[in-house]
Amino acid sequence: MNEIEKVYLDDLQKIKETIRDAKNQTLVVVNSAVILTYYKIGSIINQRKTWGSSYVRKLANGLEEYGKGYSFDQLMRMSQFASTFTKNEILEQPVPKIPWSSILKIIQKSSSKEEMLWYINQTYKNRWSRSVLLKQFEIDAYSRGVIEPAASEKNFNKEIIKDTLALHFVSEKDVHSEKDLKDRLVDNIILFLQELGQGFALVGREYRLSPPNGKNYYIDLLMYHTKIHAYVVIEVKLDCVEPSDFGQLNFILMR
Repeated sequence: MNEIEKVYLDDLQKIKETIRDAKNQTLVVVNSAVILTYYKIGSIINQRKTWGSSYVRKLANGLEEYGKGYSFDQLMRMSQFASTFTKNEILEQPVPKIPWSSILKIIQKSSSKEEMLWYINQTYKNRWSRSVLLKQFEIDAYSRGVIEPAASEKNFNKEIIKDTLALHFVSEKDVHSEKDLKDRLVDNIILFLQELGQGFALVGREYRLSPPNGKNYYIDLLMYHTKIHAYVVIEVKLDCVEPSDFGQLNFILMR
């Protein structure tokens, strides 16, 4: 085994350990665990900058078991993230408290570190969604010192849950039933929570409810949102949704 191959295996092992450690922390501090994980991975990659993109591609191939969240493109974004901010800046600023997609947009569209940190602080302070953040860039809010009003507090709770989720880390060939889908979501809990958005935490899978009628009812995935202080029920369906499904969901929500 040559020296480069040995270093590659060492780096791959460090990254895998970082991902596994983050999975254990995810239920406690969802977004922070994800962001700090990406920073650590990016830092490992940046130690081999002179080895070029082919080395990152090799790492991506070695991380295929963890899904598309660790693809070549994603690893390159992590590398850019770790090059842009120091660890102290991440810990002292609300960087880990805003979504990864917003961080990437801020890095992409800002022309200075000061501008990046301004948008990061405003995103956290005003709870901007990604779309609202993009509107601030459109009006050049940083340079003009003018902030376009975001969604009202009333609408915030309604907008906090996405209409559509992009579950790129789930392969269709691995999903033949609703149980398979739930297995994949839980196996890829970091990526799933990241796709849901900031503030979500997993309470339980197949969460049992025992109402007074003596029957047991089970929630596919029970989440809790730390910003609106409310439980979020997720029912996993592969087939068309039937009216009876809404009846069951309403029954659960009344418990």
